[in-house]
Amino acid sequence: MSSEVENPTIIRHPNRSLWDAAVAGHREALSLLAGRCWPPVYVWLQAAGSSAAEAAQRTEDFFARLQSVDLPRPEEEVVSHFQDFVLQRIAAYAEAGYPPADATAQAAASLLIERAWAEKRFGQEPPGRALDDLFARCWALTTLEATLASLRSEYEAEGKEKLFAFLPSFLGFSGVEERYTAVAPQAGLSVSALHVTVFRFRQRFRDTLRHFVGDTVRDEADLDSELTKLLVGAS
Repeated sequence: MSSEVENPTIIRHPNRSLWDAAVAGHREALSLLAGRCWPPVYVWLQAAGSSAAEAAQRTEDFFARLQSVDLPRPEEEVVSHFQDFVLQRIAAYAEAGYPPADATAQAAASLLIERAWAEKRFGQEPPGRALDDLFARCWALTTLEATLASLRSEYEAEGKEKLFAFLPSFLGFSGVEERYTAVAPQAGLSVSALHVTVFRFRQRFRDTLRHFVGDTVRDEADLDSELTKLLVGAS
């Protein structure tokens, strides 16, 4: 997986989301969002008929153009949510025949696509889905993966990487009690201590996910509905 997705960091401009900062003209904020959110664009492009090589190049071109000639404008209706904005722009980009970005824009964007990982991701998507549904699913899964990757980095920094390996399985709620009993001795914890650990992990996961999703909306009042849309998209 690309370093942008594998080791995401939560970086926020003071008193505003990354997307709000990007709409206000902060190129750094738009670059950070591109680094987090390029996989669904790649998947959309390949599902629309691009080869793997074309999808990788066009994804780089798309985000380079987004940061040079196709910048968001505050007055646009679709600009409230970064996901909606990207989807609208990628459809327009395809309709225009995938115009390339110039070398200066490419260098400024500095977005590198790891084709092997991106192709594997595309191969995991179910066939026959509409492009927009496929985009929404990949967007949601990429965000959830980024959330886990961020938490993994936190646990590693705390010297708890071995403990982290047991925790993601507890994000679901089926068969949980049986898993507590089975996992506790492997994690070196009592069942009650594991309950507390899982509770804290779920809190950290929820808070981190809210940060990542919050960075894609301009108005914090839209956060809960965007979270709901993300979880529906992941199904």
